[in-house]
Amino acid sequence: MRQSLVERAIGLALLALLVWLVLLIVQPFAGALIWAIVLAVALWQPFDRLRAALGGRSGLAALLVTLLLLAVMVVPIVRLALDVGRQVDELVRLGTELLRAPAPAPPAWLAGLPLLGGWVERFWSTLVVDREAAFGAILPYLRDVAPTLLQFGAGLGLVALQLLLSVLLTGLLLVHGELCADYVRRFVVRVAGAQAEHLVDVAGGTVRAVALGVVGTAIVQALLALAGYVVAGVPAAGLLALLVFAFSTVQLPVLIATLPAPLWLLFREGPTPTTIALFIWIAGVSLIDNFLRPYLISQGTPLPVLLIILGVVGGLLAFGPIGLFFGAVVIAVAHRVLLDWLDQPPNRQGQLPDSG
Repeated sequence: MRQSLVERAIGLALLALLVWLVLLIVQPFAGALIWAIVLAVALWQPFDRLRAALGGRSGLAALLVTLLLLAVMVVPIVRLALDVGRQVDELVRLGTELLRAPAPAPPAWLAGLPLLGGWVERFWSTLVVDREAAFGAILPYLRDVAPTLLQFGAGLGLVALQLLLSVLLTGLLLVHGELCADYVRRFVVRVAGAQAEHLVDVAGGTVRAVALGVVGTAIVQALLALAGYVVAGVPAAGLLALLVFAFSTVQLPVLIATLPAPLWLLFREGPTPTTIALFIWIAGVSLIDNFLRPYLISQGTPLPVLLIILGVVGGLLAFGPIGLFFGAVVIAVAHRVLLDWLDQPPNRQGQLPDSG
């Protein structure tokens, strides 16, 4: 008996060591792998239809999906990162010239704008009568522009690198999708029993619903930004809209992608009604995801809207962008487990017999 306990202890220790070593090896790729799993689950149905249209050639279908993801998600961010890194001095020079350029009197309606209207009107009036005072008020912020832009460009480069790895891993997971799904189902059944196998479908459906909300929101934001750019006469409107789509998809602040266009228009044409309208428009585009995304997610999952908001927003705050999916999946699985438990008939074995 003592020997058996020793053998079990050694076996458990070796198993723990094996798990620790595996986690240590996978840890550098954990973020990219999690995103790849999310993308593979979300894209499985379109990939399956594409594979059927190509005569069952999984490799070719996965290659086409990978190239599409690279073009939509990775290329715009890489291009922006390279442009920011190359044009830091030019951006700072343009900002300085914009501040030193002759400024007309502020329009009367500017002070009535909500939120920042009063502050902008006061700063604008100061800029007209005392340029040095206005320039001195924001000079401390301008000194940090170049380092901030360089840091931002480097951060975008790291994001693009992780996205590139995620996209490549997504292609591999799509090729071996059935095998991976079988592993997951067998693991769940082994741990929780056959009655828990449907939780895999719940998790997969939730990921697809969140992906629908994320991609749908990105499409709406990109189209709205494109409409604003075209009406305002901003050049390269299509490329800028694609950048908005990429930022929204990977959960980067959309305002970063939409703000350069109205700033360019402000530098070229000044504070015209078109420029002000474009500023207001892109502000609305940047904020619309806060309520549009939960609504679209609710169309693809039977979860109540309140639980969707808790899962999506809470997961995003707790775990960052990947928490958008992770939080929703955890809430969905927990909700399904609770319903399964409530639907089971009560166990009356421990009840006292009726005295009557």
